[in-house]
Amino acid sequence: MQAQEESAIQLLAEPSHVRDSYWQRFRRNRVTFVSFIVFVLIVLAALIGPFVYRVDPAATDFLAINSAPSLSHPLGTDNLGRDTLARLLQGLRVSLLVVLVVEAINVLLGATIGLLAGYLGGWVDNLLSRLADMLFAFPGLLLAILVAAVWGDWVTKHFGSIGRLLLVATALSLVSWPLMARFVRGETLSIREREFILAARALGVTDRRILLNHVLPNVTGLVITAATLDAVGVIINESVLSLLGLGTQPPMASIGRMINDAVKFFSQSQFQVFVPSAMLVLLVILLSYIGDGIRDVLDPYSSKR
Repeated sequence: MQAQEESAIQLLAEPSHVRDSYWQRFRRNRVTFVSFIVFVLIVLAALIGPFVYRVDPAATDFLAINSAPSLSHPLGTDNLGRDTLARLLQGLRVSLLVVLVVEAINVLLGATIGLLAGYLGGWVDNLLSRLADMLFAFPGLLLAILVAAVWGDWVTKHFGSIGRLLLVATALSLVSWPLMARFVRGETLSIREREFILAARALGVTDRRILLNHVLPNVTGLVITAATLDAVGVIINESVLSLLGLGTQPPMASIGRMINDAVKFFSQSQFQVFVPSAMLVLLVILLSYIGDGIRDVLDPYSSKR
């Protein structure tokens, strides 16, 4: 009997065309699919690169300062003779780690609060929504700058570069999870009034099971899309913090710090500004296309638009 009830609710919750292969729909979107492949290759290069290209990103060579690309240095060197390719790979890992930490906090905190506020309503909704609105009222980057400026040196002294990196990620997530909560809350408010939720309540299904088995799967697409698009802002904001000297500290490289270091010697080596800047722009474009594509694929009615 319980299996029949769950089956009936599932049929109400998921139209037949939604059950089509998401992967096939994803592949049909050529721009999104190509962007995804390129992004995966960049991630693999960042992760596997150090094992293939065994060059210390912090090693200096004062005989090859601001050198042009060559066989020994495929992307040239910076103002201290450090290999640009090795530093770019390290900078990519830093940016990806920051994105991973920020979006993990956004999903765990923002999505959970949005689900509870949207489904339970009442005083729970008012309390959680006011908390999110209070944080959302602060200028995001300004709050991240404030946290990094006040606590950055202390964290670096006691926990090293990784600790500072996590501080930057936490500072960025402080003002990004309320947006995730707002998105999820709005979607949950809509879902909780649909037929399959009303049917579940009529059948005596508990709120916990409704949230986990019926509401959560239906907001997952929104969460994935929001996290992917938010990653664009995270990468840009992390680069801005590094440009201001509040992000990662030497000798650790990041895309923003590479730009900051190279701009000071722009007249001597324009190529060193171009490389990290081009990578930053490429990441932003790729993630934007991927986020838009995922939204189209996971939208049950996108094929009808």
